[in-house]
Amino acid sequence: MTALTALLLALQLFAGEWPTFGADAARTGAVGSGVLDAAHAARLHPAWRAPLGDVADAAPILVSGTLYLTTKSGTTVAVNARDGHVEWRFETHGPGITTSVPVADPNRKWIYAPGVDGFVHRLDARTGKEDRSRGFPVRITTMPQSEKDASALNLANGYLYAATSGYFGDAPPYAGHVVTVRLSDGATHVFNTLCSNDRRLPTGSSCSQSGSGIWSRGGVVVDPDPSMNGRVYAATGNGRFDASSGGRNYGDSIVALDRDGSAIADYYTPATYAQLDSGDTDLGSTSPAMLPRQARSRTPLLAVMGGKDGVLRLLDRRHLGGVGHEVQRIDAGEDLFATPAVWNDGGTAWVFLGLAQGVHAYRLETDARGASRLVSAWSASAGQSREGTTPAVSNGVLFYAASGTLYALNARSGRKLWTGSIGDVHWQSPIVAAGRVYCADEDGKLNAFEI
Repeated sequence: MTALTALLLALQLFAGEWPTFGADAARTGAVGSGVLDAAHAARLHPAWRAPLGDVADAAPILVSGTLYLTTKSGTTVAVNARDGHVEWRFETHGPGITTSVPVADPNRKWIYAPGVDGFVHRLDARTGKEDRSRGFPVRITTMPQSEKDASALNLANGYLYAATSGYFGDAPPYAGHVVTVRLSDGATHVFNTLCSNDRRLPTGSSCSQSGSGIWSRGGVVVDPDPSMNGRVYAATGNGRFDASSGGRNYGDSIVALDRDGSAIADYYTPATYAQLDSGDTDLGSTSPAMLPRQARSRTPLLAVMGGKDGVLRLLDRRHLGGVGHEVQRIDAGEDLFATPAVWNDGGTAWVFLGLAQGVHAYRLETDARGASRLVSAWSASAGQSREGTTPAVSNGVLFYAASGTLYALNARSGRKLWTGSIGDVHWQSPIVAAGRVYCADEDGKLNAFEI
């Protein structure tokens, strides 16, 4: 390593950040700058491997030189990004597990952390001490024994977003719901995807329906385009759907909510919703991915949505349109579980799917008539994982975790640039910041690689 490169890395270690799952509130999973590009990726090597005390079936975040992640047992761990030593731990206690991810406050003073106790906690980023002012901790479920804080937390526009699902096996009672928390005072709005006319946290007897869990890695996704006024989206799993006929249930749907979570603005549901529900084929196995604005398109604001049925759907997010209004449908060839990564390559939008057998890349193209379509660009075999993991993109390099191996691929061609050794993975996924790559594994370790 040259002296200049060492200086750049030292400066960027505390400047490069990944403050939420997917790097930003839109969950793009892409960052555009830094020294870690295709020319440097082949020089990556292990920096440290830190024991967490339990498995974190999720991704870390990174702010101000510290990594934060939450283990399945509900302990949030702060790890020094330079050398991997544990700075502090914050434990919660409850009857289940969590696969959620913390989120950093914009001022970097607070870390909002999930728990297994039914609450979201506000922690001092430096010390891990809990702050109990302004309405925190905030309760997001009354049924932690049957409702799980599964998806990553999100934060934008002065609001914190959390979502719930059931545990493996779909044992009732549970009801997927979005809790929107106003950060200034902890006031909440609740949107229940079943019995949606009830705006309270569900109880075991408050709704005759159960299911419709929100359990994808990305959870609640924030629209990045200013014209959408901070609208947020969540995709649901198996459950009753009858909203198109005057009902109040949104199983196997994408619901679009106002930024404060107080009202539904739009929704999309596949025409095959009955088959999805009966076949345990959740639409909400992934999150909607926001594509950058397409100036020449008749549908300039698009979203991509996958599902357990292996179908990739291109949607017009200005008009989700209710039942069956896709711009395009693509057979992805296998069940989809990982949040797609979206990369804006000088005006060209790319979508990357993490699959059980590797990565598939699509490029968005718009013809002379303004019709936009996703076109298959490349596929790469990159090890095997149980359900596919969420990719991360930095400076034209795509990082993907498979069981036992972390891969770096050229994002434009899929060419392999580098591999690194990690443990087995489930929903763990890499992040890229400040010239380093970080990824947890099923061995209960957090791995760091540097150039």
